[in-house]
Amino acid sequence: MATFTVHLPNARPGQPTPPEKITFVRDGFSWGAFLFGPFWLVWRRAWLAALLWTTALVAIAFAAVKLGLSLVALIVVALTLAVALGFEGPLLVGWTLAHKGCPETDIVIGETIDEAELVFFRRWPASQTTGRHEDRPAAEAPTA
Repeated sequence: MATFTVHLPNARPGQPTPPEKITFVRDGFSWGAFLFGPFWLVWRRAWLAALLWTTALVAIAFAAVKLGLSLVALIVVALTLAVALGFEGPLLVGWTLAHKGCPETDIVIGETIDEAELVFFRRWPASQTTGRHEDRPAAEAPTA
């Protein structure tokens, strides 16, 4: 089972949150972040995190070269940083969403993101996402 954090945009009181604005971020190790590093952060629109991570990579590589580390040591440092981003990448994406006005509001568990979305929307009050004040699905809503 995977854990997903749910990020909702800060809505004004009395204003519903459109379901398409809700973001789910898979928690845990990210192979994409491990393999593609800052490019993965850019793909996830975590611009500041990508810039800071790239700056840190360049600074560490520059320091390693100035210290005269061997090629093997440079590879170990690069792999260590890639593993660190693999573990911390989803947290950086969540941090970015929070700073863009979409704080983490819930945590759901599911095998896939589709299952996690299903779990979330089944327990989320309909009035929070559609503006209706009933707890009925949209198909049962009366038509005018």
